[in-house]
Amino acid sequence: HFDPVLLLWLPLYALAPNPATLVVLHVSVITAGGLVLYGLARQFLKPAIASLVLAGYYGANAIIGPTFSNFHDLFQIPLFLFTLLLAVERRCWWLVALMSVLTLLVRQDAGIVLFGVGLYLIASRRYPKVGLAICIASFSYIVVATNVFMPLFSRDISQRFMMERFSQFAVGEEASTLEILGSIATQPGRFLSQLLLYKPLTKIGYLLIQALPLLFVPLIAPWAWVIAGFPLLQLFLQQGATPLAIHIRYAITIVPGFFYGAILWWSGRQHLLRPRLKQVWLGCIILSILIALLHS
Repeated sequence: HFDPVLLLWLPLYALAPNPATLVVLHVSVITAGGLVLYGLARQFLKPAIASLVLAGYYGANAIIGPTFSNFHDLFQIPLFLFTLLLAVERRCWWLVALMSVLTLLVRQDAGIVLFGVGLYLIASRRYPKVGLAICIASFSYIVVATNVFMPLFSRDISQRFMMERFSQFAVGEEASTLEILGSIATQPGRFLSQLLLYKPLTKIGYLLIQALPLLFVPLIAPWAWVIAGFPLLQLFLQQGATPLAIHIRYAITIVPGFFYGAILWWSGRQHLLRPRLKQVWLGCIILSILIALLHS
């Protein structure tokens, strides 16, 4: 993978070059992402509901599983994306730009997650120009990183990764990201077959577990689908077992879209959270934690 943002943490590791440093860094950044999420939730919600959203984050399979598994590049996604969204709410555009750049540098395909945010800003008509700029920057970076930067080091991206994950769309023994995208665009039948008929029950279960700590609200929240739609599409089109494993790092890419979408959904329906429903929500969070522990 192409993960230049990890250089951000190099001075810290240089001070204490030990595996324990990576563990502390990993958990600290994930924890900080939750704190920013609470600040984001408080822009729309009362403290009681914002606290449940925060509890849902710390109890989510997509957070616990990848954090317990190993040190990985995507642990930075929640902190960067929640900070970006909070900066949008406060119209702090320099911070939006900074978080956008840092998100892109997480790895070569992190732009897919950022693209969903840009699409939301366009579709919601809140800041369409900013959204368009984010979408263009995201798509351009993915193309350049995978077709220019990464081949400078190795042909691995086209000969191994793309073939392992997207060989059903490839022609020949290797394929670039642009060739895979072109193949998907020109083969709608194969696209729909992979999306709807390949492991349908596994995909439904995956969505249910992702939405469980949020009382399944993201499944009926339109903006959650807009923001998380492209990261989900990327996972649903891949072959193999790991893309849809809730305890592996890929699951964390869905978290920003589902949680922000849930916040927006609750913002106009806070009166619906009665004591009994609150207890059900807490039960869902506890169940999510138990499932995460069983997977671990």
